[in-house]
Amino acid sequence: MFLLKLHSGNDTLAAMIRRLEIKDYGLIEAAEIEFSDGATIFTGETGSGKTMILGALACAMGARASADIVRRGAARAVVTLAFEPDDALRERMTDDGFEVDPGEEATIVREVSENGKSSVRVNGRASTASYVREIAPLVAEIVGQHEAQRLLSPAYHLELVDRFGGEDVESARAAVRAAYDTLVEATRELDRLTGDERRAQQRYDDAKYALEELDGLALIAGEDERLTERRRFLDNVERIASSLRAAHEALASDDAGAGSSLGAAAAALHGISEMSGALAEMHAQATALQSEVNDLATSIARELDTTEFEPGELEAINARLDAIDRAKRKYGSTIEALLTHAEESRRVVSDFEGKDARTAELTRAVTQAQAGLQAAAAKLSKLRAASAKRLCAAVMTELKDLALASARFDVAVLPLERIGADGAEGIEFTFAANAGEALRALTRVASGGELSRVLLALVVALASTRERVALVFDEIDAGIGGATATAVGARLGRLAEDGQVMCVTHLAQLATWANRHYTLEKHERRGATTISVLEVVGEEERAAELARMLSGESHAVALEHARTLMKAAK
Repeated sequence: MFLLKLHSGNDTLAAMIRRLEIKDYGLIEAAEIEFSDGATIFTGETGSGKTMILGALACAMGARASADIVRRGAARAVVTLAFEPDDALRERMTDDGFEVDPGEEATIVREVSENGKSSVRVNGRASTASYVREIAPLVAEIVGQHEAQRLLSPAYHLELVDRFGGEDVESARAAVRAAYDTLVEATRELDRLTGDERRAQQRYDDAKYALEELDGLALIAGEDERLTERRRFLDNVERIASSLRAAHEALASDDAGAGSSLGAAAAALHGISEMSGALAEMHAQATALQSEVNDLATSIARELDTTEFEPGELEAINARLDAIDRAKRKYGSTIEALLTHAEESRRVVSDFEGKDARTAELTRAVTQAQAGLQAAAAKLSKLRAASAKRLCAAVMTELKDLALASARFDVAVLPLERIGADGAEGIEFTFAANAGEALRALTRVASGGELSRVLLALVVALASTRERVALVFDEIDAGIGGATATAVGARLGRLAEDGQVMCVTHLAQLATWANRHYTLEKHERRGATTISVLEVVGEEERAAELARMLSGESHAVALEHARTLMKAAK
């Protein structure tokens, strides 16, 4: 089953799907589908590709899409969904940069190329499939076509009961999960602290030894790099000093130094600098160069002073670097790693030496967390039991309208041995199709047709907890026929009185309730297969399509039967 839910902002303005345009998707070359405010029904021969319509709708809503969906011979598949958002969604989209004016339709355009690349535009602006999936809960809720199979999972039963309970149950369930996580973390920390005593003692001894050694080194970040550079300097100090003295002599010698020469040049140019602009500029350059040379000479002299060092400095540097290297070989390849190891060791030592106090603290924390989890779970259990009871009543009411008047449905609340992340109980749906039969697990007793009707009853019950919904059904008619199909069709018809219903079906009893009816036809032309989507208009066309669905052809008896169904639906 495929379920789509549209949320509304209020009773007078609900989000509505208006149009779906399909181009080169699957076997559909081109189609434009206008949706009714009531029931829009899709029919066609078996294998005509009816569910391809719903696949295109899911694609527009951000579902995963690959190159396989592109029609053979086409460059890309394009699906456009037009809908009227409610006020809340309109405001959200505007805040996200996809403004849509009041009264205007919003659009989602999804393109998938033949190489599998996908692009999305929302209201004409570039977007992503992930964004569309993000806003999807505000536009639509899509449940996979194998939804009936999910009814065979008790975990899904729990999900449905909690969803039916609304915000109160969801909030209580979140509180249980938070309390459970707190308990798990406190228990894990306590177990770590009170684990294997011998192993804990060994970790303490190792950490204490490492901490004493590393604290004794009094390491400073970047120290090894500075010491290594200083050692390189001292290893070459004689060569450095000689070169610095030669450079200083060349710049600052009274007789032949560059400074004296530039000073003489500046003095010579000074006397003629007023004669022209060029001479003045030369004088200024000579003066500036003399100043720079003097500054450089001063810097060299200061550096030359650093070549004088205390005896034993190089030996001390080597000893310090050797000690750091020994620590690196044991605890980490960098000083940063050594400092991190020291902090970790300090924590281990502190935990062990304060073990008794920490154990008592963690024991109290575990006790408090257990009490918190029990209280949260008790609140959830109370709300969940009430939700289960109300859901059971709602489903029973629906089953009577679905040709299961003698059936019984119940929601069993099963206490667990231990409170888990989802609470203190599990949920299992039980079912008996006929009077006098004992209730048994739904997973073991329901036939395909019964499962479909239970699913429909659940969908309607869940929809009733929300303001207005549009429901899109695929394969809801699996395993049913005759009077049962008539009952299911009538229920879909009543749903269509309150909001949009869309259904893919092979049963005339369902199709007769259409406010808008489309049929899909498969064609083979020049070795290629395509599907056309045609609207069935007028009483006679509808009667002919219903007759075909009833008997495979439009003979007089089938047409009469079809007209009877149409009259009953009206």
